[in-house]
Amino acid sequence: MSRETYPKEELESYRKVQALAYEAVESVRKELYPGVTEKEAARKIDDYIRNAGGTSFFHYGFAWFGDRTAFRGFKRPLSLNYLRKGEGLLPHFGGKFQPSNRRLEEGMAVILDVAPTFAGRAADVGYAFSFGKNPEHDKALANLEEYRELILRRVLEERTLSEIYLEVDARIRASGYVNCHSIYPQGVLGHKVGRLPAYNFPGGRVNGFPFQTFAYLFPQMIKDLIPGVSGHSPLWGEGSDFRAEPGLWAVEPHIGKIYNGSKESESFGAKWEEILVVTDSTAYWLDEDLPHVRLWKEKKKSKSSKPVANSKKQKEKVPA
Repeated sequence: MSRETYPKEELESYRKVQALAYEAVESVRKELYPGVTEKEAARKIDDYIRNAGGTSFFHYGFAWFGDRTAFRGFKRPLSLNYLRKGEGLLPHFGGKFQPSNRRLEEGMAVILDVAPTFAGRAADVGYAFSFGKNPEHDKALANLEEYRELILRRVLEERTLSEIYLEVDARIRASGYVNCHSIYPQGVLGHKVGRLPAYNFPGGRVNGFPFQTFAYLFPQMIKDLIPGVSGHSPLWGEGSDFRAEPGLWAVEPHIGKIYNGSKESESFGAKWEEILVVTDSTAYWLDEDLPHVRLWKEKKKSKSSKPVANSKKQKEKVPA
């Protein structure tokens, strides 16, 4: 896989792209209303990016509502099970991942995901929230915090991406959730992003992705198949038995609860996605001022500001 290094000025450009992507999904959140469809929400995201000067996309906007945020009933694209269902061979995402006519209802979980590019510089974000009250979803969002610290720490310890993936998976299951990112193509926990080739040419659209994205990822994936060169990939999956090479990694832990029978409509998923910077000597998150980070800080601040009940001894009158 190609090593990618960036000067501070270039990293600042990527930070701005990521911030704009989060600005887009936060703005669209405010425009949602009961009855709006996933397709309409995704279109709003893309329109916001274009109006802000975005030149293209690493992938166009995705929107998932309700149990679709947990990928309930989805199969990983290109898997044998998926092909046996007769749904066809797709180059990346399967048809079910595409924004649908699912309409938003009060209390539903929502995930908005987009990866814009500005002058070819790509960022990829995932934004989860509930449309109205949903205590179980709120709890899941809070539980996602531990993975941000864990993933960074393990990368700094130079663990293989496979080791980190498996540890995250084990923690998800131990917490009573299911691993939803295992349903993504190749079951990735993350993937590389960077500067896309030919970004100023029309890229078309194949299952939510322009040609430039495949042109960026495929050469690195093919290189992984060459004897003596293999051992690296731009995809961070269960079998990624190598350390993270220098570059920008979009990391996206995605957890969920999947119910069947009468409770199937209560199924939901939650995630965050942001860029991890990896260099020859260190690793760090590109930005600390992101919606999910602010949410966790606000929760902690709220808890710490609550008055502590006086103990029985404090309430007792002190004798003169």
